[in-house]
Amino acid sequence: MTAAIDAGIGLLDTELLPDIRAHADALDRDEDTSRRSFAALGAAGLLGLGAPGNADGQLPRMADVIAKISAECMSTGFSLWAHRMAIEYLLTAATPFGTEAAERLLDGTTPGVTGMASAFKDAAGCGSLDLTATPVDGGYRLSGAIRWASNLYDDSLMITAARTEDGEKLIVALPLNTSGVVLGDHFALLAMGSTASSYLKLHEAFVASEQVLSTDFLPFLNTVRPTFLVLQSAMCLGLTTTTLAQSRLGLAGVNAVFTDEVEEVAAGLAAAQEALASAAAAVGGRQPPSKKELLTLRLASAEIASASAALEIRTAGGKGYASRTPASRRYREAAFIPVQSPSEAQLRWELSRCQ
Repeated sequence: MTAAIDAGIGLLDTELLPDIRAHADALDRDEDTSRRSFAALGAAGLLGLGAPGNADGQLPRMADVIAKISAECMSTGFSLWAHRMAIEYLLTAATPFGTEAAERLLDGTTPGVTGMASAFKDAAGCGSLDLTATPVDGGYRLSGAIRWASNLYDDSLMITAARTEDGEKLIVALPLNTSGVVLGDHFALLAMGSTASSYLKLHEAFVASEQVLSTDFLPFLNTVRPTFLVLQSAMCLGLTTTTLAQSRLGLAGVNAVFTDEVEEVAAGLAAAQEALASAAAAVGGRQPPSKKELLTLRLASAEIASASAALEIRTAGGKGYASRTPASRRYREAAFIPVQSPSEAQLRWELSRCQ
């Protein structure tokens, strides 16, 4: 198994990353979709490393894959993170439906959607579930609206949560071609338009009983959230590695005045990478990272990504302001991070409660 993973990582470095890099600008222009890389990543065996719960000890390598890809193209890195989390949910549930569905996501043929933002907000006490579930013969009917999700295609599989009138909370798997599911037009986003992001409306969409992944709402979320936050942090730090490298290249001449700020970001990146490696390795172990440690890592990773992207723009000169340059793209990619769920506001709010 290790040899196969090593071969997959080798393929990533030699073939897949150059391809992702070459298409990053096309994705920025909305000329392709970020799912374009899923099948190749699946064929290389790189979509399920560490799933579920770092059971095979490979979560650090999954984090590295997401970081490397995000360093080249955040659209692809973000879509991969969302897809990988859908795999995490399915394999954590370990139901017959979940295990079978995970195979299609692992080979990259079916895109995975993590529609869990409201679930994590509900668990944190700063929101409520978007969807209602009405029990019917053989399953449930789901209704409501999800304001934002990504990887939204007719052939996608979404993992989301719903509540019944009796207060029961369910984690469910829902194919987006289910009758009663309406996908909104894809949002036009800064740098992230290729991620097939939009809203969904559900009206009595049927979910069979076997599509219910868990009714143990809080235990399920507590199980998957460490991986959720570790891989999000990897995405942020991957982008930072590129913006920091580009900032250093721009320190010539008068831009040398930014040297201290660049070195400060470099120190922050090194510290966050060390914390990420430690947290990823500890997930699922005897001493797993605490909620506070994970939230702190995620917030620090987001802050360092924003600071580094701003430095690249300041050292890039006119190309930083031109709308279709890699420097501009990375700045716009970084602008997404503070609003990605959990947003900076939610992270700060949750950390204040931890303290």
